[in-house]
Amino acid sequence: MNARRYLLIILGSLILLTLPVKPAQASEARPPLARYACVPSLRWSNPELCPNYGPGATAYRIASIRLPDPLPELPVLELPHDEEDILPHTYAYVKTLPVDIYHHPMEATMGLPPVRSMLSGDWWVSVEELVEHEGQQWYRINADEYVIADALSIAGPSRFQGIYLTEQPQHPFAWINRWVQPSILPQGEHNDAVEALRRYQVVTIFAQERRGDEIWYLVGTDQWVEQENVSRVDVDPPPEQAAAGEKWIEVDLYEQTVAAYEGERMVYATLTSSGRSHTATPPGTYRLWAKIREGKMSNPDVEDGSLAWYYLEDVPWTMYFHEGYSLHAAFWHDAFGFTRSHGCVNLAPRDAEWLFSWADPYISDSADQLYIGAGMPNTWVWVHFTPPFD
Repeated sequence: MNARRYLLIILGSLILLTLPVKPAQASEARPPLARYACVPSLRWSNPELCPNYGPGATAYRIASIRLPDPLPELPVLELPHDEEDILPHTYAYVKTLPVDIYHHPMEATMGLPPVRSMLSGDWWVSVEELVEHEGQQWYRINADEYVIADALSIAGPSRFQGIYLTEQPQHPFAWINRWVQPSILPQGEHNDAVEALRRYQVVTIFAQERRGDEIWYLVGTDQWVEQENVSRVDVDPPPEQAAAGEKWIEVDLYEQTVAAYEGERMVYATLTSSGRSHTATPPGTYRLWAKIREGKMSNPDVEDGSLAWYYLEDVPWTMYFHEGYSLHAAFWHDAFGFTRSHGCVNLAPRDAEWLFSWADPYISDSADQLYIGAGMPNTWVWVHFTPPFD
């Protein structure tokens, strides 16, 4: 009797196995992965079910970050510099236009015609000395050229300087480009237990997190800052055109940074101010074609009398890399980290002088200019616009 019962069970099982299987209806299918609430237990057991940027995934990634202890410092060497003489001249902005220029103040008091006049736009002049004539003060701006002192405003050049790196940085780093209080978490509350980060302060980036249209960087324990508050620097490979060991300069138009390399190693990095949107600096890979120790710059498209006119005297440490585009010192602003120029790559004076001396080919201290010919050692300039959101 028992043997008969067992036989019937076995036969019934075989019949069930041969029956066709009904396909699952759409309503019975597994829900899409994005519908899973990624609680910590699910993240640990089945991470493939969690959307990459869901709240649970974000919390899991942040909780998994283990910062080095102690936090590493950038391998930076403090460069010696003169606190006073950071420029070869004293410069001034012509704040009152139009203004006449005379061979001597005496000619103005005698009613004689001026040598020339500055009519409109932006004028910056180099100032040689201050003199007084019949109770009025005048500035000598060139040989035998004088302008009334009240028409000028003496410039206060930026004392910002980038960093010289003694070895390859192991993490991305950035300059704070506007005052910011770090947050405990991305888009979280401010961390009032730490000091606010100041403009031009250098920070190391240990992690990043995307939150909607924002990117947040971890720059210290419980210190997150949003991407728009920093200008980031990453170590990048040399351009394809560069030979092994050649010097090259990277200009990042999005981040507004400049980095100098010797082969694959970054040796210097700083902030820049490149062209505004209507006068943008052209991306591309170029070679330097001239080094000019001091030179005048003006708007080639208009003449004095147009509001678009500008004229800059004795711009120091200029390196031309593409047509009229160059890297050079900017003594007229302190807005590095933001677009500002008419198309050139503006640098703080100390940065411009350092790069001018470092870049190939070498130019002696006694030389005013050097036009770079074929076969001479040279420096590549790679200009690019690469947003981190792509």
